[in-house]
Amino acid sequence: MIPTSVAAQLREYRKRHYSGHVLALVDGLQYQQQTGQQLAPEDDMTVSLFAGTKDIALAHAGPWLVDPKQTRDRVADLGELEQSRPAVIWLISSESLERQAEKLRPHLNIRLPVGRSALPRFWDPRVLHALNAACQDKTWRALFRTAEAWQYFNEGQRFTINDDATH
Repeated sequence: MIPTSVAAQLREYRKRHYSGHVLALVDGLQYQQQTGQQLAPEDDMTVSLFAGTKDIALAHAGPWLVDPKQTRDRVADLGELEQSRPAVIWLISSESLERQAEKLRPHLNIRLPVGRSALPRFWDPRVLHALNAACQDKTWRALFRTAEAWQYFNEGQRFTINDDATH
């Protein structure tokens, strides 16, 4: 079930842009621990962000993009998962599931100033919250521009990140 605040934000977005939908960015490991099942790739329903990358072996535990409208009977209640674990981030996007995944994949690994790479785990609401607070430089904000809005639950509060405002 999509949280009420996410649905309301989608309605406002559609008033301005005529189209758009909600996608869920889901932590595969948290999903598996909650449900006892692994997410699996299904056309137009679920896609691993690690698909087609060198980290494909970690796909089961990594970030997944899920279309909650298409997966109603196949994926556990993401609203319930969001309330019990740091596992779900809601994206408002005008992109298809696969196109949104393509926009997010370049942000899976970042190059550190010391020359090493790091996996920023932006699909974890706790990490996303810290990234939003720390990344005020336009270059670093490119991740947040991959979707119209990001909505997540962190420490008992709902937050939204978008181009207009961050609250």
